[in-house]
Amino acid sequence: MRRIQLKLTGLLGLFFLASSLTAHVNPEKGKPPQDDDNQVLRYREECVTAKAQIDQDVNNIRARLTTGGDVWWDLNDGRYIVPKVEPGQTEVSSIFAGAVWLGGVDPGGNLKLAAMTYGHAFGRNDFWPGPLDPETGTTEKEVCDKWDRFFEVSGEEVKEHIRLWEQAREGGAPYTEDLIPLGVKGWPARGNPYFADVHGFELPNTPQGLAGFWDVDGDTQYDPLQGDFPIIEIRGCEEEPQFPDEMIFWIYNDAGGIHASSNGIPIRMEIQVQSFAFQSSDEINDMTFQRYKLINRAQEDIDSTYFAMWADVDLGCFVDDYIGCDTLRDFGYSYNADAQDGQTGTTCPFGVATYGEEIPIVGIDYFRGPLNEFREEIGLSSFTYFNNPGIAGTNPPTPT
Repeated sequence: MRRIQLKLTGLLGLFFLASSLTAHVNPEKGKPPQDDDNQVLRYREECVTAKAQIDQDVNNIRARLTTGGDVWWDLNDGRYIVPKVEPGQTEVSSIFAGAVWLGGVDPGGNLKLAAMTYGHAFGRNDFWPGPLDPETGTTEKEVCDKWDRFFEVSGEEVKEHIRLWEQAREGGAPYTEDLIPLGVKGWPARGNPYFADVHGFELPNTPQGLAGFWDVDGDTQYDPLQGDFPIIEIRGCEEEPQFPDEMIFWIYNDAGGIHASSNGIPIRMEIQVQSFAFQSSDEINDMTFQRYKLINRAQEDIDSTYFAMWADVDLGCFVDDYIGCDTLRDFGYSYNADAQDGQTGTTCPFGVATYGEEIPIVGIDYFRGPLNEFREEIGLSSFTYFNNPGIAGTNPPTPT
Protein backbone atom coordinates (compact mmCIF):
# COMPACT_ATOMS: atom_id res chain seq x y z
CA MET A 1 0.00 0.00 0.00
CA ARG A 2 1.40 3.38 -1.01
CA ARG A 3 1.20 6.38 1.29
CA ILE A 4 0.93 9.89 -0.12
CA GLN A 5 1.70 12.78 2.17
CA LEU A 6 0.98 16.46 1.70
CA LYS A 7 2.83 18.64 4.18
CA LEU A 8 1.98 22.22 5.06
CA THR A 9 3.91 24.72 7.08
CA GLY A 10 2.54 28.10 8.17
CA LEU A 11 4.28 31.12 9.62
CA LEU A 12 1.11 31.90 11.54
CA GLY A 13 -0.22 28.39 11.25
CA LEU A 14 -3.10 26.16 10.32
CA PHE A 15 -5.21 25.25 13.31
CA PHE A 16 -7.76 22.68 12.16
CA LEU A 17 -8.38 20.37 9.27
CA ALA A 18 -11.74 19.82 7.56
CA SER A 19 -12.33 17.11 5.00
CA SER A 20 -15.49 16.32 3.07
CA LEU A 21 -16.24 12.66 2.52
CA THR A 22 -17.56 12.46 -1.02
CA ALA A 23 -17.68 15.57 -3.14
CA HIS A 24 -16.25 14.62 -6.51
CA VAL A 25 -19.39 15.97 -8.12
CA ASN A 26 -19.32 19.68 -7.37
CA PRO A 27 -22.17 20.23 -4.88
CA GLU A 28 -22.47 23.93 -5.77
CA LYS A 29 -22.81 23.47 -9.51
CA GLY A 30 -25.80 25.38 -10.82
CA LYS A 31 -26.42 27.29 -7.61
CA PRO A 32 -26.95 31.04 -8.13
CA PRO A 33 -24.56 33.46 -6.42
CA GLN A 34 -25.64 34.47 -2.93
CA ASP A 35 -25.64 38.19 -2.20
CA ASP A 36 -25.55 39.78 1.21
CA ASP A 37 -27.33 43.13 0.81
CA ASN A 38 -25.47 44.64 3.74
CA GLN A 39 -22.14 43.58 2.31
CA VAL A 40 -22.96 44.92 -1.15
CA LEU A 41 -23.64 48.34 0.39
CA ARG A 42 -20.48 48.19 2.47
CA TYR A 43 -18.00 46.98 -0.12
CA ARG A 44 -17.45 47.79 -3.79
CA GLU A 45 -16.08 44.89 -5.77
CA GLU A 46 -12.86 45.78 -7.58
CA CYS A 47 -11.06 42.58 -8.65
CA VAL A 48 -12.11 39.80 -10.99
CA THR A 49 -11.86 36.04 -10.62
CA ALA A 50 -8.29 34.67 -10.61
CA LYS A 51 -7.34 32.87 -13.81
CA ALA A 52 -3.76 31.61 -13.48
CA GLN A 53 -3.02 27.92 -12.88
CA ILE A 54 0.20 25.93 -12.76
CA ASP A 55 1.25 22.32 -12.12
CA GLN A 56 3.79 21.50 -9.46
CA ASP A 57 5.38 18.36 -10.86
CA VAL A 58 9.06 17.94 -10.04
CA ASN A 59 8.63 14.55 -8.32
CA ASN A 60 6.07 11.71 -8.30
CA ILE A 61 3.17 14.17 -7.86
CA ARG A 62 1.52 16.51 -10.34
CA ALA A 63 -0.42 19.02 -8.23
CA ARG A 64 -2.47 21.86 -9.72
CA LEU A 65 -2.24 25.28 -8.06
CA THR A 66 -4.38 28.37 -8.64
CA THR A 67 -4.01 32.02 -7.64
CA GLY A 68 -7.58 32.22 -6.33
CA GLY A 69 -7.09 30.82 -2.84
CA ASP A 70 -7.78 27.18 -3.75
CA VAL A 71 -5.49 24.37 -4.86
CA TRP A 72 -5.33 20.79 -6.19
CA TRP A 73 -8.10 21.12 -8.81
CA ASP A 74 -8.58 22.73 -12.24
CA LEU A 75 -12.01 24.18 -11.22
CA ASN A 76 -13.69 21.15 -12.73
CA ASP A 77 -11.87 18.03 -11.51
CA GLY A 78 -9.32 16.90 -8.97
CA ARG A 79 -5.71 17.44 -10.04
CA TYR A 80 -3.57 16.03 -7.23
CA ILE A 81 -2.23 13.26 -9.45
CA VAL A 82 -0.30 10.47 -7.72
CA PRO A 83 1.59 8.69 -9.11
CA LYS A 84 2.52 11.14 -11.85
CA VAL A 85 2.21 9.34 -15.17
CA GLU A 86 3.36 10.06 -18.69
CA PRO A 87 1.08 12.02 -21.06
CA GLY A 88 -1.66 9.82 -22.47
CA GLN A 89 -1.75 7.47 -19.49
CA THR A 90 -4.68 7.37 -17.08
CA GLU A 91 -4.31 9.91 -14.27
CA VAL A 92 -5.73 9.20 -10.82
CA SER A 93 -6.23 12.05 -8.34
CA SER A 94 -6.18 11.59 -4.57
CA ILE A 95 -7.62 15.04 -3.73
CA PHE A 96 -10.46 16.89 -5.43
CA ALA A 97 -9.83 20.40 -4.07
CA GLY A 98 -8.49 22.32 -1.09
CA ALA A 99 -8.22 25.82 0.35
CA VAL A 100 -7.12 27.72 3.44
CA TRP A 101 -9.99 28.93 5.64
CA LEU A 102 -9.52 31.95 7.90
CA GLY A 103 -11.85 33.27 10.59
CA GLY A 104 -11.89 35.42 13.72
CA VAL A 105 -13.63 38.33 15.42
CA ASP A 106 -12.86 42.04 15.40
CA PRO A 107 -12.80 44.20 18.58
CA GLY A 108 -16.55 44.77 18.21
CA GLY A 109 -17.25 41.05 18.23
CA ASN A 110 -18.11 40.85 14.53
CA LEU A 111 -17.19 37.58 12.81
CA LYS A 112 -14.81 37.91 9.86
CA LEU A 113 -14.44 34.95 7.53
CA ALA A 114 -12.76 33.91 4.29
CA ALA A 115 -13.46 30.33 3.21
CA MET A 116 -13.47 28.97 -0.34
CA THR A 117 -14.93 25.66 -1.39
CA TYR A 118 -16.00 25.37 -5.06
CA GLY A 119 -17.05 28.97 -5.78
CA HIS A 120 -13.98 29.84 -7.83
CA ALA A 121 -15.38 27.81 -10.73
CA PHE A 122 -18.47 30.08 -10.86
CA GLY A 123 -17.00 33.47 -10.01
CA ARG A 124 -18.06 33.31 -6.35
CA ASN A 125 -14.84 34.21 -4.60
CA ASP A 126 -13.47 34.98 -1.15
CA PHE A 127 -9.92 35.45 -2.44
CA TRP A 128 -8.22 37.42 -5.22
CA PRO A 129 -4.63 37.60 -6.50
CA GLY A 130 -2.03 39.99 -5.16
CA PRO A 131 -0.88 41.86 -2.05
CA LEU A 132 -2.77 44.52 -0.09
CA ASP A 133 -1.79 48.12 0.54
CA PRO A 134 -0.03 48.02 3.96
CA GLU A 135 -1.61 51.34 5.00
CA THR A 136 -5.23 50.76 3.98
CA GLY A 137 -5.55 46.99 3.66
CA THR A 138 -7.21 47.46 0.25
CA THR A 139 -6.43 46.59 -3.35
CA GLU A 140 -7.66 47.40 -6.84
CA LYS A 141 -8.23 45.58 -10.10
CA GLU A 142 -4.93 46.65 -11.66
CA VAL A 143 -2.95 45.17 -8.78
CA CYS A 144 -4.97 41.94 -8.80
CA ASP A 145 -4.49 41.55 -12.54
CA LYS A 146 -0.70 42.06 -12.35
CA TRP A 147 -0.34 39.51 -9.56
CA ASP A 148 -2.53 36.86 -11.19
CA ARG A 149 0.59 34.76 -11.81
CA PHE A 150 3.11 32.42 -10.23
CA PHE A 151 6.82 32.90 -9.67
CA GLU A 152 8.81 29.71 -10.14
CA VAL A 153 12.45 28.79 -9.61
CA SER A 154 14.14 25.39 -9.84
CA GLY A 155 16.86 23.99 -7.65
CA GLU A 156 19.02 23.64 -10.76
CA GLU A 157 18.72 27.37 -11.43
CA VAL A 158 19.77 28.16 -7.87
CA LYS A 159 22.76 25.81 -8.10
CA GLU A 160 23.84 27.33 -11.39
CA HIS A 161 23.52 30.84 -9.94
CA ILE A 162 25.64 29.94 -6.90
CA ARG A 163 28.26 28.31 -9.15
CA LEU A 164 28.55 31.36 -11.40
CA TRP A 165 28.67 33.80 -8.48
CA GLU A 166 31.35 31.86 -6.62
CA GLN A 167 33.35 31.51 -9.84
CA ALA A 168 33.26 35.29 -10.31
CA ARG A 169 34.18 35.90 -6.67
CA GLU A 170 37.24 33.66 -7.02
CA GLY A 171 38.48 35.67 -9.98
CA GLY A 172 37.03 33.72 -12.85
CA ALA A 173 34.71 35.05 -15.52
CA PRO A 174 32.65 38.07 -14.41
CA TYR A 175 29.06 37.45 -13.34
CA THR A 176 26.69 39.90 -15.01
CA GLU A 177 22.95 40.54 -14.98
CA ASP A 178 22.37 38.79 -18.29
CA LEU A 179 23.87 35.55 -16.91
CA ILE A 180 21.53 35.27 -13.92
CA PRO A 181 19.10 32.31 -14.40
CA LEU A 182 15.62 33.67 -15.07
CA GLY A 183 13.93 32.11 -12.03
CA VAL A 184 16.58 33.57 -9.73
CA LYS A 185 16.53 36.94 -11.49
CA GLY A 186 12.74 37.34 -11.29
CA TRP A 187 12.28 35.96 -7.76
CA PRO A 188 9.81 38.25 -5.85
CA ALA A 189 12.06 38.90 -2.87
CA ARG A 190 12.26 42.27 -1.15
CA GLY A 191 14.27 44.89 -3.05
CA ASN A 192 14.97 42.75 -6.14
CA PRO A 193 16.37 45.34 -8.61
CA TYR A 194 15.59 43.11 -11.61
CA PHE A 195 12.02 42.20 -10.78
CA ALA A 196 10.36 44.96 -12.84
CA ASP A 197 12.55 44.18 -15.86
CA VAL A 198 11.44 40.53 -15.76
CA HIS A 199 7.76 40.95 -14.86
CA GLY A 200 6.84 44.49 -15.90
CA PHE A 201 5.73 45.92 -12.56
CA GLU A 202 7.25 46.95 -9.24
CA LEU A 203 7.44 45.00 -6.00
CA PRO A 204 5.87 46.34 -2.79
CA ASN A 205 8.20 47.07 0.12
CA THR A 206 6.78 46.08 3.50
CA PRO A 207 8.35 45.01 6.82
CA GLN A 208 6.88 41.51 6.44
CA GLY A 209 8.87 40.90 3.29
CA LEU A 210 7.97 38.68 0.37
CA ALA A 211 9.50 35.45 -0.99
CA GLY A 212 12.31 33.93 1.06
CA PHE A 213 15.98 34.42 0.15
CA TRP A 214 19.46 33.85 1.59
CA ASP A 215 20.88 37.31 2.31
CA VAL A 216 24.62 36.90 1.78
CA ASP A 217 25.62 40.48 2.64
CA GLY A 218 22.96 41.00 5.33
CA ASP A 219 21.49 44.20 3.85
CA THR A 220 17.87 42.81 3.90
CA GLN A 221 17.59 43.46 0.14
CA TYR A 222 17.62 40.72 -2.50
CA ASP A 223 20.31 41.15 -5.14
CA PRO A 224 21.56 38.05 -6.99
CA LEU A 225 24.75 39.83 -8.09
CA GLN A 226 25.64 40.12 -4.40
CA GLY A 227 25.26 36.35 -4.05
CA ASP A 228 21.66 36.27 -2.71
CA PHE A 229 19.49 33.34 -3.82
CA PRO A 230 15.94 31.95 -3.25
CA ILE A 231 15.35 29.67 -0.26
CA ILE A 232 12.47 28.25 1.75
CA GLU A 233 11.84 29.95 5.10
CA ILE A 234 11.06 27.22 7.64
CA ARG A 235 11.41 27.50 11.39
CA GLY A 236 14.38 25.41 12.47
CA CYS A 237 16.17 25.77 9.11
CA GLU A 238 17.58 29.28 9.61
CA GLU A 239 21.26 28.41 10.05
CA GLU A 240 21.73 26.62 6.74
CA PRO A 241 20.03 27.82 3.55
CA GLN A 242 17.59 25.28 2.12
CA PHE A 243 16.34 25.25 -1.44
CA PRO A 244 14.32 22.33 -2.85
CA ASP A 245 14.14 21.13 -6.43
CA GLU A 246 11.08 23.25 -7.17
CA MET A 247 9.72 26.42 -5.56
CA ILE A 248 6.54 28.26 -6.59
CA PHE A 249 5.48 31.53 -4.94
CA TRP A 250 2.28 33.57 -5.21
CA ILE A 251 0.22 36.06 -3.18
CA TYR A 252 -3.52 36.39 -2.71
CA ASN A 253 -5.88 38.32 -0.44
CA ASP A 254 -9.46 38.37 0.83
CA ALA A 255 -10.12 42.11 0.24
CA GLY A 256 -10.60 42.26 -3.54
CA GLY A 257 -14.41 42.22 -3.38
CA ILE A 258 -17.44 40.86 -1.56
CA HIS A 259 -17.14 37.34 -0.17
CA ALA A 260 -19.58 35.59 -2.48
CA SER A 261 -18.33 32.14 -1.48
CA SER A 262 -18.78 32.32 2.31
CA ASN A 263 -20.82 35.57 2.60
CA GLY A 264 -18.39 36.48 5.39
CA ILE A 265 -17.04 39.94 6.21
CA PRO A 266 -13.55 40.45 4.70
CA ILE A 267 -10.62 40.21 7.11
CA ARG A 268 -8.20 42.17 4.89
CA MET A 269 -5.71 39.33 5.09
CA GLU A 270 -2.75 39.00 2.74
CA ILE A 271 -1.59 35.43 2.15
CA GLN A 272 1.87 34.67 0.78
CA VAL A 273 2.36 31.07 -0.30
CA GLN A 274 5.48 29.13 -1.12
CA SER A 275 4.79 25.67 -2.53
CA PHE A 276 7.78 23.39 -2.94
CA ALA A 277 8.86 19.79 -3.51
CA PHE A 278 11.93 17.57 -3.60
CA GLN A 279 12.92 14.96 -6.16
CA SER A 280 14.29 12.00 -4.22
CA SER A 281 14.48 8.22 -4.00
CA ASP A 282 12.60 7.98 -0.68
CA GLU A 283 9.12 8.82 0.60
CA ILE A 284 9.73 12.57 0.17
CA ASN A 285 9.32 11.94 -3.56
CA ASP A 286 5.61 11.37 -2.78
CA MET A 287 5.18 14.64 -0.85
CA THR A 288 4.47 18.27 -1.60
CA PHE A 289 4.90 21.14 0.86
CA GLN A 290 3.24 24.52 1.31
CA ARG A 291 4.27 27.39 3.56
CA TYR A 292 1.72 30.11 4.33
CA LYS A 293 2.56 33.56 5.62
CA LEU A 294 -0.61 35.33 6.79
CA ILE A 295 -0.53 39.11 7.29
CA ASN A 296 -3.47 41.04 8.77
CA ARG A 297 -3.55 44.33 6.80
CA ALA A 298 -6.64 45.65 8.57
CA GLN A 299 -6.37 48.67 10.89
CA GLU A 300 -7.70 46.55 13.75
CA ASP A 301 -6.67 43.28 15.35
CA ILE A 302 -8.53 40.05 14.76
CA ASP A 303 -9.05 37.87 17.83
CA SER A 304 -9.93 34.20 18.45
CA THR A 305 -8.56 33.41 15.01
CA TYR A 306 -8.53 29.97 13.43
CA PHE A 307 -6.62 28.95 10.31
CA ALA A 308 -7.70 25.75 8.59
CA MET A 309 -6.86 23.62 5.60
CA TRP A 310 -10.14 22.56 4.07
CA ALA A 311 -9.53 19.50 1.91
CA ASP A 312 -12.00 17.58 -0.22
CA VAL A 313 -10.09 14.31 -0.28
CA ASP A 314 -11.32 12.01 -3.05
CA LEU A 315 -8.93 9.07 -3.00
CA GLY A 316 -9.45 7.96 -6.58
CA CYS A 317 -13.13 6.95 -6.49
CA PHE A 318 -15.09 9.37 -4.31
CA VAL A 319 -17.76 7.04 -2.88
CA ASP A 320 -15.72 4.73 -0.64
CA ASP A 321 -13.33 6.91 1.37
CA TYR A 322 -12.94 7.15 5.15
CA ILE A 323 -11.12 9.85 7.09
CA GLY A 324 -9.33 10.08 10.42
CA CYS A 325 -6.67 11.99 12.30
CA ASP A 326 -3.63 11.36 14.48
CA THR A 327 -3.75 13.96 17.25
CA LEU A 328 -0.23 13.20 18.49
CA ARG A 329 1.33 13.91 15.11
CA ASP A 330 -1.05 16.66 13.91
CA PHE A 331 -1.95 14.47 10.97
CA GLY A 332 -5.19 14.09 9.03
CA TYR A 333 -5.63 11.27 6.53
CA SER A 334 -7.99 9.49 4.17
CA TYR A 335 -8.06 5.80 3.28
CA ASN A 336 -10.21 3.41 1.27
CA ALA A 337 -13.13 1.51 2.80
CA ASP A 338 -12.03 -1.85 1.39
CA ALA A 339 -9.42 -3.52 -0.79
CA GLN A 340 -10.95 -2.28 -4.06
CA ASP A 341 -11.23 1.39 -5.02
CA GLY A 342 -14.69 1.83 -6.52
CA GLN A 343 -18.41 1.62 -5.95
CA THR A 344 -18.72 -1.77 -7.64
CA GLY A 345 -15.38 -3.53 -7.67
CA THR A 346 -12.97 -1.03 -9.17
CA THR A 347 -15.61 0.89 -11.16
CA CYS A 348 -16.56 4.42 -10.09
CA PRO A 349 -19.57 6.60 -11.05
CA PHE A 350 -19.13 9.17 -13.84
CA GLY A 351 -16.13 7.26 -15.15
CA VAL A 352 -13.80 8.58 -12.45
CA ALA A 353 -10.40 6.88 -12.58
CA THR A 354 -9.64 4.65 -9.59
CA TYR A 355 -6.59 3.15 -7.89
CA GLY A 356 -7.91 -0.33 -8.55
CA GLU A 357 -6.45 -2.72 -5.99
CA GLU A 358 -3.27 -0.68 -5.33
CA ILE A 359 -4.79 1.92 -3.05
CA PRO A 360 -2.72 4.56 -1.25
CA ILE A 361 -3.37 6.55 1.91
CA VAL A 362 -3.21 10.34 1.61
CA GLY A 363 -2.28 12.50 4.59
CA ILE A 364 -2.10 16.19 5.45
CA ASP A 365 0.44 16.96 8.14
CA TYR A 366 0.89 20.20 10.08
CA PHE A 367 4.54 20.13 10.99
CA ARG A 368 5.16 23.85 11.62
CA GLY A 369 2.34 25.75 13.29
CA PRO A 370 2.26 29.13 15.02
CA LEU A 371 3.77 29.85 18.42
CA ASN A 372 1.70 30.69 21.49
CA GLU A 373 2.63 33.26 24.14
CA PHE A 374 5.00 30.73 25.70
CA ARG A 375 6.82 30.21 22.36
CA GLU A 376 5.33 26.74 22.12
CA GLU A 377 4.25 25.47 18.73
CA ILE A 378 0.52 25.01 18.20
CA GLY A 379 -0.38 22.16 15.89
CA LEU A 380 -3.67 20.50 14.97
CA SER A 381 -6.22 21.73 17.51
CA SER A 382 -9.35 20.21 15.97
CA PHE A 383 -10.50 18.02 13.10
CA THR A 384 -13.95 17.95 11.56
CA TYR A 385 -15.83 17.06 8.40
CA PHE A 386 -19.04 17.68 6.49
CA ASN A 387 -20.96 15.61 3.95
CA ASN A 388 -22.39 16.13 0.49
CA PRO A 389 -25.83 17.77 0.12
CA GLY A 390 -28.63 15.36 0.96
CA ILE A 391 -26.71 13.81 3.85
CA ALA A 392 -26.76 14.91 7.48
CA GLY A 393 -24.09 17.46 8.28
CA THR A 394 -23.97 18.98 4.80
CA ASN A 395 -22.04 21.98 3.42
CA PRO A 396 -21.96 24.95 5.84
CA PRO A 397 -24.46 27.55 4.53
CA THR A 398 -23.52 30.62 6.63
CA PRO A 399 -20.34 32.26 7.96
CA THR A 400 -21.20 31.17 11.52
